Amino acid sequence: DNNNDGNDDDDDNENDNKKEADEDDTNNSNGDKKDDDDDDMHATKKKVTFQSDAAKVTSTINATTVTTTTSTASTNKKKDAATLASQVMTKNGIYYDTSFQAFLDALCDNLYRTIRRGIVTILDLDTLCQIVSVLREEQSLANASPTTMAAARSIGRVIVDAQERLIFCANSVLGKDVFRFKSTPMDLDYPDKLRRFKEGHSLDLNGNGTSSKENGDGGGEGAGGSSEVAFKMQMQVYESWFPPIRSVLKVLSKIFRVVEPHVFEDIALTSVQACSRSLKEGSLHIERKSGVLHSDLFLVKHLLILREQLSPFDIQLRSVERQLDFSDAGKAVSRFIANRNRRLFSMTSENALVTLLCEGVSTREASIDSKRDLEDALRSACNDFIEHTSSSLAGPILTFVEQCKSVKVTNNGSLKEQSFMTGDYVMAVMSRAMDRLEPELGEVNTQMSLYMDNAATRSILLKPVVRKITRLLEEARAFI
Repeated sequence: DNNNDGNDDDDDNENDNKKEADEDDTNNSNGDKKDDDDDDMHATKKKVTFQSDAAKVTSTINATTVTTTTSTASTNKKKDAATLASQVMTKNGIYYDTSFQAFLDALCDNLYRTIRRGIVTILDLDTLCQIVSVLREEQSLANASPTTMAAARSIGRVIVDAQERLIFCANSVLGKDVFRFKSTPMDLDYPDKLRRFKEGHSLDLNGNGTSSKENGDGGGEGAGGSSEVAFKMQMQVYESWFPPIRSVLKVLSKIFRVVEPHVFEDIALTSVQACSRSLKEGSLHIERKSGVLHSDLFLVKHLLILREQLSPFDIQLRSVERQLDFSDAGKAVSRFIANRNRRLFSMTSENALVTLLCEGVSTREASIDSKRDLEDALRSACNDFIEHTSSSLAGPILTFVEQCKSVKVTNNGSLKEQSFMTGDYVMAVMSRAMDRLEPELGEVNTQMSLYMDNAATRSILLKPVVRKITRLLEEARAFI
């Protein structure tokens, strides 16, 4: 029995070993199958990727081929159109077929008359400027093809008419607002107009700051409000200018790019001259109303604005005026009457009538340079301000120095013997001048800040005043 049991155990062990071997073989075969499947999947992916790349390359090549074919076809079409155009018309766009050309001209004339009929009734400068700009673009497009040259010629005629209408309207506006300008008390309400502007400016800034604090995180609304306030402030600055300056700069800025350069320069030349005359007349009125200080500052401020605003136009503002001179006409007539051997019907240069015209009438040329005249006017206004301000600030010292110089010139005795050279009088003059110098200088600086926002400009104007007062003190010290 024991032997039989041992054999049975051996058989069981062999069976177990066989099962394990069979399982290992099964696992190995399954692993090999998985590896084969992975290899097949990887190969399939590579194949798909290659096919997609090949498809992309093929599509790119096809697109390039289509583009090349399209460009070639368009080039061929253009060549064919140019060849056809050269066969039926000249280089100037005139067709060889006279009847068709006449029909085309009549059609373009109708187009021109229709557009012109609407242009000649327009009075607004902005509308006319936009019309000229649009028509110029249309003309450039029409000139690009020989088949539309007739339309381009008609559009060119319309542009000329629109420019003439624009020049007429611009001269009308300048004539009303500049050449025939009559100032009102409100126009010359300086410095009160500037004070009101400063007060409104400060109120706008305070209101903007308060609203920004109340909005808190509303950054977008605050930015929009600040831009609106900035625009409002700019418009207030523009409204504080003298009306003729506003009109001149507004008209010139509108017509600058839509009229011919020589036409623009002629309009700018005459308008700047008229504006300068209006400024001088306005300064005289302000001098009678508010004093010489405000008169000088008014003139300096607006001449600076005019020069600054004209600089972007890059124009010369020069012209030559020719006039007939009849100053020698009386003498020429006397010689004509005294000449007994007059040859009235001679066809030579000795004809008496020709001689009378040549001797009695001559031409006189005058060169006009408005830019130079503007610079001279600004320099003169600045010198007047320096002279008037220094005399106002150091009036007692200036009087004392002039008294001393008059004695020196006239030799009316010794300078020490004069009554104004006593110690008490000199001390009184100097103390009175020093007591009033600082407060009056501060008042001048305050008034200058009304007219000029730029501190550098105020400093440039005040430095000569200080130098002049220092020179007066040195002269007074030398006489003492």
